[in-house]
Amino acid sequence: MKVVIVAELPARRSVSASTLPLIKTSGQSSTAVISSRMAASEKNSASSPAMANSNIIDFNLLHSKISPPQVVMALQVRFVEGSQVEVPFQSNDSGTIDHGDNDDDYDHEYNNHRESFSLYEEDGSTSAMKMSHFIRRISLYNPIVSGGDDVDPNKQPIKMGTFVGVFMPCIQNIFGVLFFIRLAWIVGTAGVLQGFLITFICCLVTFTTCISLSAIATNGMVPAGGPYYMISRNLGPELGGAVGILFYFASTIAASMYLLGSAEIFLLYTVPQAKIFDDIYNCYRLIGTLLLAIVSCIVLAGVGVVNRFALPTIALVNGCILLTFIGFFININGSDSLKFCMVGDRIPNLQHWIDNNPGHYLSCNATDLRHLFCTNVTETGSCDPYFLKSANEGTIKEMNAIVGATSGIISDNLFSKYVETNDFIQSNDSKMTTNEYEEISDTYVVADMASSFTILIGVFFPSVTGIMQGSNRSGNLRDASRSIPVGTLAAQIITSIAYLLGVLCFGASMNGMFLRDKFGAGAYGRLAAAELAVPHPMVIVIGSFIASAGAGMQCLTGAPRLLQAIALDGVIPMLHYFQKSTKRGEPLRAIFVSIAICELFILIAFLESITALISQFFLMCYLSVNAACVLQSVLKAPSWRPRFRFYHWSLSMFGAALCVAVMFMSHWIFACVAIIIGMIAYKYIEYRGAEKEWGDGIRGLRLAAASYALTNLEEGPVHTKNWRPQLLVLCTVSSDRTSIENEQIVAFASQLKAGKGLTVLASVLNGKFLNMLAEVAATKMIMKEVCRRMKIRGFCEVLVAGDVTEGMSALVQTSGLGGLKHNTVIMSWPQKWRNGNFEAVKFVETIRLTTAAKSALVVIKDVQQFPSNKEKIVGCMDVWWILHDGGIMILLAFLLRQNRVWRNTKLRIFTVCQSEEDLDKVRESMKTFIYHLRMDATVDVVCLTKYDISEYAHELTLKREQRQKMLDQLGLTDRQKDIDVDNAISNSTSGVQSGAELPVQNRTNLLALDNLFKNDKTNERNEAVSNAAAEQCEEEKLPITSAQTYNIRCLQRAKKLNEAIQSRSRESDLIFLNLPDPGRNGYEKFYMEYIEVMTTGLNRVVLIKGTGSEVVTIFS
Repeated sequence: MKVVIVAELPARRSVSASTLPLIKTSGQSSTAVISSRMAASEKNSASSPAMANSNIIDFNLLHSKISPPQVVMALQVRFVEGSQVEVPFQSNDSGTIDHGDNDDDYDHEYNNHRESFSLYEEDGSTSAMKMSHFIRRISLYNPIVSGGDDVDPNKQPIKMGTFVGVFMPCIQNIFGVLFFIRLAWIVGTAGVLQGFLITFICCLVTFTTCISLSAIATNGMVPAGGPYYMISRNLGPELGGAVGILFYFASTIAASMYLLGSAEIFLLYTVPQAKIFDDIYNCYRLIGTLLLAIVSCIVLAGVGVVNRFALPTIALVNGCILLTFIGFFININGSDSLKFCMVGDRIPNLQHWIDNNPGHYLSCNATDLRHLFCTNVTETGSCDPYFLKSANEGTIKEMNAIVGATSGIISDNLFSKYVETNDFIQSNDSKMTTNEYEEISDTYVVADMASSFTILIGVFFPSVTGIMQGSNRSGNLRDASRSIPVGTLAAQIITSIAYLLGVLCFGASMNGMFLRDKFGAGAYGRLAAAELAVPHPMVIVIGSFIASAGAGMQCLTGAPRLLQAIALDGVIPMLHYFQKSTKRGEPLRAIFVSIAICELFILIAFLESITALISQFFLMCYLSVNAACVLQSVLKAPSWRPRFRFYHWSLSMFGAALCVAVMFMSHWIFACVAIIIGMIAYKYIEYRGAEKEWGDGIRGLRLAAASYALTNLEEGPVHTKNWRPQLLVLCTVSSDRTSIENEQIVAFASQLKAGKGLTVLASVLNGKFLNMLAEVAATKMIMKEVCRRMKIRGFCEVLVAGDVTEGMSALVQTSGLGGLKHNTVIMSWPQKWRNGNFEAVKFVETIRLTTAAKSALVVIKDVQQFPSNKEKIVGCMDVWWILHDGGIMILLAFLLRQNRVWRNTKLRIFTVCQSEEDLDKVRESMKTFIYHLRMDATVDVVCLTKYDISEYAHELTLKREQRQKMLDQLGLTDRQKDIDVDNAISNSTSGVQSGAELPVQNRTNLLALDNLFKNDKTNERNEAVSNAAAEQCEEEKLPITSAQTYNIRCLQRAKKLNEAIQSRSRESDLIFLNLPDPGRNGYEKFYMEYIEVMTTGLNRVVLIKGTGSEVVTIFS
């Protein structure tokens, strides 16, 4: 029977309870269960997804008679949006796996097997898999990935061996049309020496690439996708996807090149009468489109039909090339079968004459040629002057095109004869262009394009491409890791030898002038390669025509499968439409879009432009293959174990460098175009679709680079110029694990990213780690989602501890690695610290921890009022510089103003000094200092007495125990203590219980405390009040010390400081303040109350406690 899995999973979405697949068996149904620990369901035939963050899910079918249920079959299902997948397996009526008539024997055998491995089952591990199940899973591996819901699961895909699956496609694509229609022209133009070098360089590029490709292909199984799969799994989804797109375009456009080559052969050398348009390129477009229609029908028929056509076409192309070499030896002494005409040093364009005068052939003499060169045959004055000059000198002659190797013609063909566009093809070096004779410019053979060594590399390079055609069919190979190296290298070596010998044969046997006549116009349109071959030129012409069309067919077969492989990987979301396949496994949608792209380039019709562009795309792909091999070889990852041993990283490095050189030598503009296309694809994949982890080499390189950098990054103080805020953001996740409380703290951290430092979001969970694995995962997922929304590129840490304070301590001590550790801790002010002593103790303890760890501390007060990343603040940003703590407040204010949220604020710096200082001198010094810091800010000086800021200067080192004892002995409850402090700050007793509600002793003490917070004008008055308080306490038999009086005075000074700040910064949008030291343990609430008093009435306060180390400098 069948297990029907119905899923509605959007692409690249996580599996959730609402999108679980339903498994139906024998009328029963059981739903796949995803619990917090991914535990398997205990139902019969239940399933458990093993990958919840992908659209590929592993289902383990369980046996019902074993308790607990054991895995008996593993299924891997790839879900596409809106798909329904049917997975066949045998089952009995009860819905369990059917083992035939011997089900009881199976149970007995399995129980015995289980007893033998009881020791391995007692550890309770659910992640391990029995070796028998693992081996069975590997044996069921199928490299053909289903592309849709209409694929017939019972039909076995076609499997091919090395010869049919790799060698033949490579040979057919490498031995393409350019061997017959361009190689002779390249030899004539570049000369034998440079022509041989051009061919050798191009073949060397493909040879080094084949070596690298063989190493990568033998390093594991290669499923469908071929070169794209190998590049993406070694260089990452971004680079692999970008190069895959380029390679797809290269393969598709190559099909148009081959079909245009066939059209050229058909129109120029087979049926010249088929030229129905005056413009030859329009004829190319028409014939190319007709050929594309024929080839497309064969491709749509399936890969099996393509392979049936492949064998005869490959035999034909190989036979044509072999006949060409045989003809070289047969004509070693030359041949009179082919002659061409020369008028002086130039070649007359007889093809143009015969096109306009069909059937009227001219002899190579002055009389007949007057019809070509004279507008009026009887009037000498109407003739071309150069023709008349040649006729008078008797230099009009007919020459043999094939002179044979014994003639020594190779010495005349050794050196290059490059020309510019519209230059005459002539034997001497004079530069006479057609501009001199515009009226009769079509009478001589002229250059239709400029030529040079680099240009000809771009023209010839597509001749040697095609080495990837075998790997394109990796999904259809019986053993891809064996067939790809053997078949590809054999095809590359054979074709390279043939091309190099072809250069020598053409250069040693044919007249150089005829070789430079690209279309054979001086001999009425004769193909040089065909004329050299035996037994008849038309055999080669027809054979090259069919072979070229066959190569185009191979390209249109491989390119759509490559596009489908990219789409199935999901790295480019916009390509999901091309995931579907027909029941025969044909990527129909990808085939149609490939045909459309091919037709667009057929309409260009100019073969040399197409070959130059194709060269860049192929070279980008070959560069990536070589780079992948270099990367894996240098990294020496444990997974890099290729069976192919004949490779070395230096050879691949040389191949990569050669690819780059050839790219820019051949056509630097097209090279830039290819690079820009690749960069656009790379950034798009990085932005939208790169949610894959394939263990690729780029990530391995990043790991190696990070390891090297960390080991070389010394621990210890950082130089001031290199200091930047490395943030540890302490955040709290809601109790239901659905969000972060006060996300504004994360937004604040993201607004500091101009510092380009490390950002770590951390949270502490109270509990036991082994019991909270799901909570940890959920919390980390929430934090990562917040980071994604806030565009923070950082890390998330979740620590489980029995005590939250100890967890905070562990985070502050251990977060980071080596020299890359946080130097700044960000946390929010606890809003509910008055509800109990725990919050205050935890907060103050965190301050002490960061101080001990030599980290700066940033406390955000009233974090709910801080803006999100979408808001824009216009106003003032004030820095109250009470203590010099290394300049961290100024630096953080500067970094905030680099963000778009705070960019429109005005920075003001208030420097607090004592009354005995020279205010004007301090102001000028501060202005000079800020100027040298290159910051745009206004400076002001605020004068306070040394008593008002003594808490900062002394860092509150005096004890506060006496204050607590005094409050305790006053007989106040905790609530009354809070009321007492609030009342003292407001200089009013209205908020305190009335005197009638308190004992006389307590009422008297409260009045004494209230007097301490009156606005005294002088220090003498403060001292008098303190003495009065001391006398009052002494009357009540309360012990008092100078520290008690100092602690009471702290709140008064906090209020005075608050008044000074409010007088200047009441309307400010953000205020930076120094955070005092909390002092010793025991009286955390008093410290919290002090901060509350100091910041009362202020909008958006950031309290900062620095380490004292300089973080800003005026020096370069």
